[in-house]
Amino acid sequence: MSKIAVATKRFSGFMKRNAMYLLILLCIASVATVIALAATGNFGEQSIDIDGEQNNNDNTDIPTVGDPDDKPSDNPSDKPSVKPDPPVGDTPVDTPLTFTAPCMGTVTVNYSDTVLVWNSTLGQYSTHLAVDFVAEDLRVLAVAGGTVKEVGYDALDGNYVIITHKDGYESRYFSLGDGVTLKAGDTVAEGDVIGTMSTTMAKESLDGNHLHFEMSKDGVDIDPLSVIILNEK
Repeated sequence: MSKIAVATKRFSGFMKRNAMYLLILLCIASVATVIALAATGNFGEQSIDIDGEQNNNDNTDIPTVGDPDDKPSDNPSDKPSVKPDPPVGDTPVDTPLTFTAPCMGTVTVNYSDTVLVWNSTLGQYSTHLAVDFVAEDLRVLAVAGGTVKEVGYDALDGNYVIITHKDGYESRYFSLGDGVTLKAGDTVAEGDVIGTMSTTMAKESLDGNHLHFEMSKDGVDIDPLSVIILNEK
């Protein structure tokens, strides 16, 4: 008998004697395989297509950005805060300061800080850092609202009133008549009567009843006609 026949006979005998044990081993291996797949979660869930790409077979919906089913949160803390617009009319408006004429009259001598002007009372030429007014109505008016800084009398300038205004402006009224009732610290409004024209200004007494009117800005003399609204009569 050849070696192959002998081997075949021996293998057949082995299988007959141990068939039951082999069957039990195969069952145990199958059960272990099923348990292992169930534990990893891959049992029957994924497959590989012919291109080698992984497919999901469990039909589970995967949310995407912009999914129409994603509703915005109703929690107020999750919503961006929007500051309301400020109510109209609450912001103060700073109106520009304007000046009106100090009397209802005409200009007789203009402001001049470079060209000398003849002074008939003193009989000489000099600068004239003011504007002189004459009028039939002798009343002198405040050119703008402000606070009375000083009221007094000077031998050369006569009776005078000095008023401070906002933005660094100051108005000065000279050659006023007696009877000025204002005092330092008083508040005046535009157009308030502060006195009357007269001849109390000694250095211009020959000019008759008139108002010698000066203005300054931040302590520097300016031409009053550069800022006041003049309505001559």
